[in-house]
Amino acid sequence: MSLRTRLIIAFLLLSVVPLTAVTLVSYKSSVDAVEAAAQREATERAADVSGRMDAITADLGRKMDRLFVAGRSGDTDVEIDPQKVRAALAPMLGDTAALLERVEFRPMQATRTPPHPPTPPAPGVPAAPPAPAMVIDVAKLVEDARKQARAELTNVDPAVAPMIQRSIEFGLSTAEAAMKAASDAEISAAAKHAGEEAEAEREGRLLRVQVKKDGRVVGNANATLNLDRTLRTVLTFARRDQGELPFAIDRRGKLYTPNASDMPRLETLGVAGLGPRAADGKPRRTGDWIVVAKRDAGGIIFGIARPIGQSLQAVRRASLTNLGIGLGVIALAVAGIFPISHRMTQHLSSLNQGVQQLAGGDFTTRVPVRSSDEFGTLATAFNRMAADLERNQSLAVERERLRRELELSRQIQTEMLPRGALRSGPAEIAGVSIPAREVGGDFFNYFQVADGRLALLVGDVSGKGVSAALLMANVQATLRARMPHELDLATLASHLDLEVDQNTPPAVYLTLFIGILEQDGRTLRYVNAGHNPQFVVRKRGGIVALSSTGLPIALYAGHPYRESHVPLEDGDLLFFYTDGLVEQENAAGDQFGAERLQEYLTSLQSNAIDSILERLDREVRTFRGGVEPLDDATMMALRVTIPPTSGQP
Repeated sequence: MSLRTRLIIAFLLLSVVPLTAVTLVSYKSSVDAVEAAAQREATERAADVSGRMDAITADLGRKMDRLFVAGRSGDTDVEIDPQKVRAALAPMLGDTAALLERVEFRPMQATRTPPHPPTPPAPGVPAAPPAPAMVIDVAKLVEDARKQARAELTNVDPAVAPMIQRSIEFGLSTAEAAMKAASDAEISAAAKHAGEEAEAEREGRLLRVQVKKDGRVVGNANATLNLDRTLRTVLTFARRDQGELPFAIDRRGKLYTPNASDMPRLETLGVAGLGPRAADGKPRRTGDWIVVAKRDAGGIIFGIARPIGQSLQAVRRASLTNLGIGLGVIALAVAGIFPISHRMTQHLSSLNQGVQQLAGGDFTTRVPVRSSDEFGTLATAFNRMAADLERNQSLAVERERLRRELELSRQIQTEMLPRGALRSGPAEIAGVSIPAREVGGDFFNYFQVADGRLALLVGDVSGKGVSAALLMANVQATLRARMPHELDLATLASHLDLEVDQNTPPAVYLTLFIGILEQDGRTLRYVNAGHNPQFVVRKRGGIVALSSTGLPIALYAGHPYRESHVPLEDGDLLFFYTDGLVEQENAAGDQFGAERLQEYLTSLQSNAIDSILERLDREVRTFRGGVEPLDDATMMALRVTIPPTSGQP
């Protein structure tokens, strides 16, 4: 997948997905807010409707209380005058009479103490029956009033009779539907309606009222409600703001609503099933409607079905509008990201092409710098890196050339040094030189001159590297050519001093030890031109130091040199070295030193010369540890074996 595609996908994921999520969260929050507000208002409406039912039943109770108290005759405790009750029924109940089907009053037995104790009944004579219940059918009473009003209208002026008729009908119609049968009955009549009362109580249509006078209960009044008209009357008072549909559900599960035209909608919403579940105090959502209900003390459920679809549509429209605007902005951003991503990938393509060319070995590759942003900075850094690589490549080529030249010089230097040990008359000699770099300024040599004597050379040119190696090669060649013809070593050193001083820079000099071992091996003549003291390790014990006999060559040209000699005995060991050997340092900065060298030489005096050189090299390396050597190190060992003369044992 290309970088451009990844950029576009990343942009879409970082913009479209968050925008969609924010829109959905905003929509859900708005819907929850609308729904919560609708639930609160609908709950208040349902509580208001339920409260109206309680208010109507309480009002009916108060009116019946006054009705039967007013219908009493005389001062007796149980007697009720039906005529007074009937006369007071319509004025007392008023419009609420339409909500009743039947009214029954059961008086309490006398509780007042009589003047004389009552005479108990004679044996076999039944006790007096309880006070009879009075059942009043108000509907028959209204129907009689209507007939009487019609009869009286026959004597009224025909012009005003219709007006009076409408007024009477209007007044009577409020109670007509609730009043169907009326008859005075004794206690047997109350028993006749016992089943109807039980059914009315199960359906929540029975209203019980205690009739009191002077704070004392004088009877019980039961009113059977016309539940259909009662509920419709209660629901008629319900507010219908914002398309709300009030409803009620009786104990039988029958659904009521004030307008028959609302019934199909309520049935479609399943209010008959949702209402009882919503009566637990938790509103229910069905489609774009909210159903809120409350159960009153009589078991009747009152509720409100409120539409929230219009509010939800407004929320949806707002959310979709916001989403559309956001997507439009994203579309514009996507349209703008194409040229930006093309420009970015174009820069990267140029860099990629440059990297490939650079990897192919073309260090002259450069990429164009088209901007001053991060890509321009990256292109500049690439060009700088390419230039550095080109320069480093040139340096690497030069270093490789120098390495090969140094390797060649090392080979030449190695070829100029003796190969292996030399056995010449009474002497056996071997040496080794360890340069600190590829080539060094140390050198040693041993060779025979024409008359059988043995020439010995050990030198150390100041400095390191090629220049020191070249001077070392020149000096060694000069000495090798002149020593067979110059018997005076001091004169040889003086001539060499002047030549080196004239043909080299002022700062160049060298220390040099020149020796000649005589044919019989009993004498060593030498010149030590500023070199370290060389050692003669006696077989019988002790060490003789061959100290300096003049200044280093070309250090202060023109100073004389002195030739010296040392007698040798059979088995003596001569050890020649350069300062690089004793100046080797360890990690603590301590030097190997001449004293430590003398101790090792003393302990190794009887060893073979090859073993001595190998053991000393190993001891120096062990002492140095991981520290790199700072100077060249050269060692040369010579063992003298002098045959006994005649007459000697």
